[in-house]
Amino acid sequence: MPSAPAANPSERRGCGLSVFAALCVVTMAMLVPIAAKAGPARVVSLNLCTDQLALLLLPRDRIAGLTHLAADPGLSALAGQVGRIPLLQGMAEEVLPLKPDLVLAGAFTTRHTIALLRARGIPVLEIGLVNDFDDIRAQIRQVAAALDETARGEAAIAEMDAMLAAARRADGPARRLRVLSLAPGAFTAGSGTLYDAVMRAAGLDNYAAGKGLAGYGYLSVETVAADPPDLLVAGTDEGRHPSLNGQMLTHPALTHAVPAGRRPVVPGRLWTCGGPFTAEAVAGLAAARDRLLAETVFDEGRVSRRPGSEKE
Repeated sequence: MPSAPAANPSERRGCGLSVFAALCVVTMAMLVPIAAKAGPARVVSLNLCTDQLALLLLPRDRIAGLTHLAADPGLSALAGQVGRIPLLQGMAEEVLPLKPDLVLAGAFTTRHTIALLRARGIPVLEIGLVNDFDDIRAQIRQVAAALDETARGEAAIAEMDAMLAAARRADGPARRLRVLSLAPGAFTAGSGTLYDAVMRAAGLDNYAAGKGLAGYGYLSVETVAADPPDLLVAGTDEGRHPSLNGQMLTHPALTHAVPAGRRPVVPGRLWTCGGPFTAEAVAGLAAARDRLLAETVFDEGRVSRRPGSEKE
């Protein structure tokens, strides 16, 4: 029985090319869903806190714009990382030409701008305020997921948690120190605030919360001077904006009650917004705690200097 004629070389090459082409088509079809899952390529932030989350989680070439506050070193903990990223005032007329595929905003960001962007079909992710470190972790994960940067988010959380663990005092003192954060005008933060969470993470009691303040409010100089805290964080905005309200923080009665040696400097940019950098505020307070405990004797409410400790 005659055998079938063997295929000539040109036919074999044609068949091989056809198979290769088919494989390429299948491979490209498989890659399309992967590409579709990639995070947004042009992200705009319209809030100081989302500015810092974008800087924390995104490569710079995926950030199309931030607020002008992002570059203010007195407000933003990541101001030095802004570089040449366009800075915005938050108006829709600025955002639309940037053609973002995601806009990050705060719960109180300009409502007219947000409404207009959504009307144009631009996705907007709004985030709320954070009041403790669990909130910070949840918010980082929320934004990281929206940006398709889960690994970066987890790395940031791990860095924060490591710093918090290092600041924790292994042997709790018999007497917990009280700390008060006081801004110009005697504005302060009580329980249920991020400031309160920072103080507790540093092993300290929030003086304002102990006075019954929940949320944000005011304490009089007379109250503080009559029953002074062990530590005072005086939020003077680093002297950039002097005011009559700010002069209250140097009132003679307050200075006498809590002298300079008990006023640790904790920049407001570390705890105005919540982020891994907020753990730096905890570390600063923990260091002040340890210094004061090392040089002070607490005996049934009476405070005295340890022999040999430096004068304030």
